[in-house]
Amino acid sequence: MAGFILEQSGDQLYIYDPDNGNINYYDISSLEVLAVSNNIVIKQGNSSIFSQPHSNIDEPASNSIPSLVKTLKSYITSGSTASPDGFSGGWADYADVATKGTPIAVSAVPAVLTNDGLGVDTKTAYLPTGGNGITQLWNTSSNGFDFSDLNVGDMVDIRMHISVIIASVNTVVDVNLVMGSGGSIVVPFISDQNYKATGTFEVVRYMGIYIGSTDVRDTLAQLKIEADKACTCTVHGWYIKAIRRG
Repeated sequence: MAGFILEQSGDQLYIYDPDNGNINYYDISSLEVLAVSNNIVIKQGNSSIFSQPHSNIDEPASNSIPSLVKTLKSYITSGSTASPDGFSGGWADYADVATKGTPIAVSAVPAVLTNDGLGVDTKTAYLPTGGNGITQLWNTSSNGFDFSDLNVGDMVDIRMHISVIIASVNTVVDVNLVMGSGGSIVVPFISDQNYKATGTFEVVRYMGIYIGSTDVRDTLAQLKIEADKACTCTVHGWYIKAIRRG
């Protein structure tokens, strides 16, 4: 006889009975786990929804009743701390190397801000995982923000970190996030910034956006820079936070 499988799935507990082919989900916030007469018992209010000997449970694997109860208790405890609004999220940081050696030429024609993600500060281990998994938020090949793993209604925060190298006084610089098919949506990060002196200027901008349509979700978004006088730009990188709704 195959054993029961119990797993945490977001804010729910998944119970699979292989013999009967039944799968049930229960809201974790309403559950209690305990051991009674050598049975593992899960209660929902005053009702017992599960009661089986330790030997009938294959997953989570454990060699003792106390250990199994502690594991199931951790499922319920961690799930109960989730936001009551059902939000989850994660983040990534993509650091560039290439533009340090070869800065981006900036002119009146918008140029894409590139980021190869090869910098030592690149971190992608903290993207949302499990059922709400996101494989990437930045496409290093196409140099665009990849929202394809998100859902309409999700939110994204972007912190842009660049340096502009100004060669002529009174150079006006703009940086826009271009989203949607044909760049139909433009979100300004730097708007008509007038650099009155020459030199290198470090720029950090933080912007929050939302995924308002399937077009925005499925189209790579790009940061583009332009200036009224020739200058150059280097990319340090960007931190991206994804907040998933539901």
